[in-house]
Amino acid sequence: MIKEKIKYPSINGLRAVSIILILFHHLSFQENLFSEISKVKWILPLTSLLQDGHFGVNIFFVISGFLITSLMLNEENSTNSISLRNFYIRRTLRIFPAYYFLLFVYFILQLFHIVNISNSSWVTAVTFTKYFNWKLDWITAHLWSLSIEEHFYFFWPLIFIYAGLFRKKIVVGLILMVPIIRVALFFHPLNWMDDLSIFTRIDSIATGCLFALYKDEILEKIQNKWKKVFWFSVITIFSLTILRIIMIKINFDFIFIPLGTTHGTIANFAIGFLMMYSIFGPRNIWFNFLNLKVINYIGLLSYSIYLWQQIFISGANNFGTSSPQNLLFILIIAMSSYHLIEKPFLKLKTKFTVLKPKVNH
Repeated sequence: MIKEKIKYPSINGLRAVSIILILFHHLSFQENLFSEISKVKWILPLTSLLQDGHFGVNIFFVISGFLITSLMLNEENSTNSISLRNFYIRRTLRIFPAYYFLLFVYFILQLFHIVNISNSSWVTAVTFTKYFNWKLDWITAHLWSLSIEEHFYFFWPLIFIYAGLFRKKIVVGLILMVPIIRVALFFHPLNWMDDLSIFTRIDSIATGCLFALYKDEILEKIQNKWKKVFWFSVITIFSLTILRIIMIKINFDFIFIPLGTTHGTIANFAIGFLMMYSIFGPRNIWFNFLNLKVINYIGLLSYSIYLWQQIFISGANNFGTSSPQNLLFILIIAMSSYHLIEKPFLKLKTKFTVLKPKVNH
């Protein structure tokens, strides 16, 4: 028996960058975090990117698609098969314990009238359907992104196994489908589908899957062009930020409807190439930053930070939800959630990654 495990460098660092952008986004929304510094015109693109939570979410999505597809490829190469049972058990142990503990705490707080979550919002939260109606309340609204992931990973292993060689074409099809849906929604809007829906964001996870499926081919093409890959990614992301600011001012931002801006199709590929650079590229300042112990630790806590941050950045005028102490509370509760809930179940999860090696006759 062998234990198959993929551990890429820089992944937790990228997760840390992602969750920091999401935190800044919510702090900016509720507390106008960058309002003063954003008045300086030349720094506006930087502050816009720093508080771009949707860009941060798409970093998570691209990474997630890449990692989970890489794990399935690894299992397939080792055993000539994929265990659906083990996949769903691993996914359940990774997501459910910390998630439903959060909802349990919300339930207790509601019993004491500290929070108010409607019955409809409870249904969408418990069933991972939040992206169908995420506007019901603030403290569960952020769970739209997790519901997208859970729905995608219910179907993706089935496609991966049963589509065979067509899996690559299906992934490409999912990516190409999203711009069409965005245009259709612009002309024919639907109440239950918006920019935070699986139908408009599935391309980001699919992009990560595509980079995993074509990893060797991509690495062969960019192996000696690391500097160009890095600057292409960074310049693309900043260019989309600057163009968006300019186009909004002249009421011309409709041109971004098909491919989006920093959380659209072009940005997803820029994130994908930046991810490849971060994992497989040169061990330089960027690599060292992403792999700093403190950055790596923030990345480890990123799921718990994601779950708990909303209740501490609610805009309510009290001690627990005001900066900077609310950031300390988020860190403390995230550390508790990770070490007391996530980590024990992550250890249990490894029992379902033990594979029989492939035997060639």
